[in-house]
Amino acid sequence: EARRELGGSVTLEARLPGLSEWARVRDYRTQQLQTMDKVQIFPESELRADDVALVEADHVVIAAGSSWRKDGLGRSNTAGISGLQALSQVFTPDDIMAGRLPEGRVLVFDDDSYYMAAVVAELLQATASSVTYVTPENLVASFGAETAEQHATQRRLMELGVGLILAHNLHGFDGNEALLKCSYTERDRRVPADAMVMVTARSPNETLYRELTEKRSRGAAGSMKSVRRIGDCEAPAIIASAVYAGHRYAREFDDPDADKSCTRRDRPEAQDRTGLCFTIPEKATALRNGQPPGTATFCNGQAIQPLDSSVLANLISERLFS
Repeated sequence: EARRELGGSVTLEARLPGLSEWARVRDYRTQQLQTMDKVQIFPESELRADDVALVEADHVVIAAGSSWRKDGLGRSNTAGISGLQALSQVFTPDDIMAGRLPEGRVLVFDDDSYYMAAVVAELLQATASSVTYVTPENLVASFGAETAEQHATQRRLMELGVGLILAHNLHGFDGNEALLKCSYTERDRRVPADAMVMVTARSPNETLYRELTEKRSRGAAGSMKSVRRIGDCEAPAIIASAVYAGHRYAREFDDPDADKSCTRRDRPEAQDRTGLCFTIPEKATALRNGQPPGTATFCNGQAIQPLDSSVLANLISERLFS
């Protein structure tokens, strides 16, 4: 563990307004680990590739998390926003969670559309002279509509007096004002701001993974049999995805056939012309003879004739949902 506390982003995010209960995700697992004789934990031990190789582990899994981007790259600005990286007045949620808070008039730009920008705005409302929340979407934390959180999130910011500018994308910031454009009309709007918090996208912390894979490719990693990355280190997502990734790795890391244990609909052994993937049962071979021409041709090691549409529908249903 690179930090003193276990939990990674869960530990940091649980300190933000309204998220303290999330610490239970860390606490439960920490308590379980402490009861396991075969588990050793070394806090405050950030490693490089050479350090990992010295451990001589057979299997290495890296869960180094991710970092919020400062350059504005995200769904609405796929090439980023020029000039942001060089400005000291531009912050990210990582800065906020580390205690580095902006001062004066703060603009929080939300291109993530979930909870993070809203809780950052709530936190800064107590310390900055003014806070303005900006998003290209029509709602605050628009993805929260999928989790029944959006209404309460927007109401909370309104009650706190946070300024809301909806349906506007960020196109520039010079340290004194932000240039916004309406998501519908593209009309310019300039908003005075002393600092900016960018909540757009995250990049995997993959340096250690890259170093180790390169080391293995040169045969310089000793007896190491595998190197994997999981969770946000592979693909930044929600906490539940990171929990799933860890659980799955623990089940599969020493199984050479792990990829074959995925759900039936995800297996690549056979594919029809519509793109559906599944394994054709042996009875398909028997059913094909004497059937009228169907609409798809399947492969299961060898080509088989098209099936009747009703038989085809039954096979798909059986393999996807049984």
